[in-house]
Amino acid sequence: MSTTPLLLKRDATGEALYSTRAYWPEDLVLRFDRLTWRPMRDRYTVQHPAGGHIFHPILAKVSHACEPNCRVSLRERALFAVRPILPGEAITFDYQTTESRLSHPFQCVCRSPRCRGWIA
Repeated sequence: MSTTPLLLKRDATGEALYSTRAYWPEDLVLRFDRLTWRPMRDRYTVQHPAGGHIFHPILAKVSHACEPNCRVSLRERALFAVRPILPGEAITFDYQTTESRLSHPFQCVCRSPRCRGWIA
């Protein structure tokens, strides 16, 4: 993570990933080339469209938001900004964009006006 301007810190959701610099839409936020395939989904994996579940230790720390600041591209194995991200802002993506179902549904705390509440 030394080449990526991201910081892990504790927050209300546990340990989460935060930006230490500004990003603009379509900026590369994280590349996750080295990943592990897992046979079953868990709270730290991302579902691959071809089947199976991938794990990357940094991607696993990205928080959920109903109006996220990033999107996951499994084809490019990368996380891209979808809107401007300020230094100190949590890095987020919408978990329901990659999962057919979550292994651990939860009550969302994103505070977005468009928050869906229960994420399953």
